[in-house]
Amino acid sequence: MTFGLPVTNHRRVPVMTVSYAHLVMQAHIECPLTACPLKHQARDRLVEERRLVPGDQEFLGY
Repeated sequence: MTFGLPVTNHRRVPVMTVSYAHLVMQAHIECPLTACPLKHQARDRLVEERRLVPGDQEFLGY
C-alpha cells in the first residue's frame, strides 16, 4: 500500500533493476508471491543478485 492507496498494477516489467526490485518489494509488501507476478519477479531479481536469501521453508502467512 502506497500513501494509503492499494497497489493495482501487478504485471511483470521487461527490465527489473535491483533498485526497482527493492521498491517493488516495499510497495507490494501485502501481496502474496503466488498472486503477484511483479513481486515474484522482484524477489527473483534480488535472489539472483544475492541481495535476498530465501529461507528453507516458504512463508504461508500468519
